[in-house]
Amino acid sequence: MAGTKLEKFNDFLLTEGEVIDSTCDDEAASIALAQELCPGKPYCSVRQWVLVDLDISDDKKALLKNQGLQPILLYAHSVVTDSARRFAPGDWVRSTLLVNLKSDFLFETKNSVYILLGAGSRKTAEPTVVTSIF
Repeated sequence: MAGTKLEKFNDFLLTEGEVIDSTCDDEAASIALAQELCPGKPYCSVRQWVLVDLDISDDKKALLKNQGLQPILLYAHSVVTDSARRFAPGDWVRSTLLVNLKSDFLFETKNSVYILLGAGSRKTAEPTVVTSIF
């Protein structure tokens, strides 16, 4: 079983995933849009990001959906700007679960909105794999 977990861990780290271009590179315009669409929420702009689809059962997906959540996390290798000063430029960040993806580049959680700048990727992983890495 440990080999299986290690294989999943390595697979997540070493595979490229599906390449996604957020169609957003103008940080200032993106911040303005984030403030308009998600008023009152702190924003955090990021680069080198990964959308992580959580590999969970349909029952767990239904529970999340009933709470207004989607089984997707964001991991970003590089914070550009954080309005709440939780993270310094260059830090990594992992979000909580997705509430809504707006304009293809605003990843909204219950407490924050993450601005996806430039290209990123999308991968699937079990929750234990994702949380053990970051």
